[in-house]
Amino acid sequence: MDFRFDLQETQSNILEKCPEWTETMNAVEFRNVPEASPVGFSGRVVYYNSRRMREYPAGVQAFLIAQQLLHIQLYHMQRRQGRDPRLWKAACDAVTDELLIADGFEPPYNLRRYTEARGISAEDMYEILLEQAEDDMDDSEDDRAEEQAEEIDVWSPARSDDQKKQSGDLQGAQDREIEDPGLAHAVEGLSDLLEPSLQVDYDWFPADRIRDGILKEQFKAYPVPHAEILLDTSASIDEDLLRAFVRGVKGLLREDAVVRVGCFDTEFYGFQEIHSEKDISDLEIVGAGGTDFETAVTAFTGDAETKIIFTDGYADMPETRCDAIWLVYSDTPVNPPGGRVLYVKKPEETREHEIDFLIT
Repeated sequence: MDFRFDLQETQSNILEKCPEWTETMNAVEFRNVPEASPVGFSGRVVYYNSRRMREYPAGVQAFLIAQQLLHIQLYHMQRRQGRDPRLWKAACDAVTDELLIADGFEPPYNLRRYTEARGISAEDMYEILLEQAEDDMDDSEDDRAEEQAEEIDVWSPARSDDQKKQSGDLQGAQDREIEDPGLAHAVEGLSDLLEPSLQVDYDWFPADRIRDGILKEQFKAYPVPHAEILLDTSASIDEDLLRAFVRGVKGLLREDAVVRVGCFDTEFYGFQEIHSEKDISDLEIVGAGGTDFETAVTAFTGDAETKIIFTDGYADMPETRCDAIWLVYSDTPVNPPGGRVLYVKKPEETREHEIDFLIT
């Protein structure tokens, strides 16, 4: 059975319960993205899938949107600070779920609740989940050891050095190199352009303004460098090269930097957050067809100090001014209204470190 979904009605339902969220509601952008499942957030943007939202009654719709607003208000993304992203998300969800239920919001019928999350911070909840995960891992390893003791290892080839370099997000794992020398040179040249964006800025968000009388946390200032990368997936560039580019840019930034990657052609398909090599390997490359740069430049959020567009340049320039770095994987001259341009020489054309800067 499909329910009716109207974003404005959902927002009104939320404000009836939490009128103090009016200012936040006005500051957040709401964006309908077909790939959301059914909701998500990034920076100060709440993503929702209107088709998927119709699977839920109005009360649950309000719960799902309010959950994303609370994540943004509590700066959950920035507070992760190197923690395991899966466990951190679960901890943040558990805390926000209990806060919303305490305020009378209707949760989904299949919501997994953690009652121990009531009245504690996401950091404290993370430690609880981490301890549980470690206990589960110890039990699994004991069971696995018993199974292996009963088996005969017939064939167990050693991994090559190249395979070890692709070992996922293990601590200390080595990044794979970019095989395309033109792209490698361009990524190297990016380091000079990215340096200003690596300056630490600080955000303060006192909890008593968000959940007066419910959540009593005082957050200290913390660094939150942000970078957003848009990949032109209409271009004739294979997926391995796009991932290699993301990997190279990620390597230039601080380890705790928030890095979001999004694909676009004539549509924007939402940001995916990148923390590890595994995230890059699992990066979903979507899109085909034409290119709309206006769609691209308006997809950037206000949180990103560094904005990068990777494209072949075959489309009309946008009207909206955007202070982005354009990496153009062709010899097509581009003249965007604002930003800087790096032309990437393809392997057969690369003779030296050729980078062209355009500042308008």
